[in-house]
Amino acid sequence: MRNYNTGDRSSRIGLLFLIFGVLFLLNNFHLLPLSLSYLVFNWRGFILLIGIVLLVSKPNKLPGIVMISIAVYFISVEYLWHEFGINIGLRRIFWPALLIGSGYLLLKKKELEGKRRNVESSFEFLNGSNVMGGGEVKVQSQNFRGGKVSAIFGGASYDMSGSQLAEGRNTLDVLAIFGGFTFIVPSDWDIQLEVTTLFGELSDKRKYIKPTTSGNNKKLRIKGFILFGGGEIKNY
Repeated sequence: MRNYNTGDRSSRIGLLFLIFGVLFLLNNFHLLPLSLSYLVFNWRGFILLIGIVLLVSKPNKLPGIVMISIAVYFISVEYLWHEFGINIGLRRIFWPALLIGSGYLLLKKKELEGKRRNVESSFEFLNGSNVMGGGEVKVQSQNFRGGKVSAIFGGASYDMSGSQLAEGRNTLDVLAIFGGFTFIVPSDWDIQLEVTTLFGELSDKRKYIKPTTSGNNKKLRIKGFILFGGGEIKNY
C-alpha cells in the first residue's frame, strides 16, 4: 500500500491558491496584460485550476491530466485565434478527434471484450471493459479482492450479492467517461468511496447496511475517476 503525505499535498494546494489569489488581485487592479487576463480568468482558467488541484492532491493523476488537457486545448484555441488568426476550434479538431477516438475504440471493442471474457472465469479480481456497450455480470467469489472496470460511452451492472470480500483492504478501480456502473453488493460489506467525479456522481443507494462486527477487517475501497457519467451502489 502506497503512503501519501497529506501535509505536502496541503502545502502544494495552499501555494497554488496563494499564487492564483495574487494573480486575481493583480487582475482586479488591471496590472496584468489584457491577453493573459482574458485567457486565464474565465471558465477555461477555472477548469485549469481544478485540473492542477487534482494533479497535486490525488494519488491518481489521470483526472488532473484530463482536466489540464481540456483547459490547455481551449486556451490554445483562443490564443492562436486572437494572436495569429489561426482557427483550430471545435469544428476543426475537437469533434473530428472525438470521432477518430470513438472509431478506434469500436475497432478495439472485440479485443477488450475478449479479454474481459477470459477474466470472468475467475472472480477474485474483476476486469471489465465496456466501450459503447455493456451488459450484466454476475460475480460469484468467496474471496473477492477487487479489480478494474471501465465504461466509455457504455455501462454495465455487476451483481456481487453472492460474493464475500477477502481479508484486508481490497481495491476496485473505476473509470467512466460518458458511461457508468451499477454495483449490487451484500448488505454487510464495508465500502469506502474515493472517486473523483466531474459532471457526474457515484452514489451509495443501499437500502440497508449491516453494522460491521468487531474484528472484521474486510473492506472494499472503490476509487477512480468519473467524467460526464455516474453510477450507484445498491442492494436488495
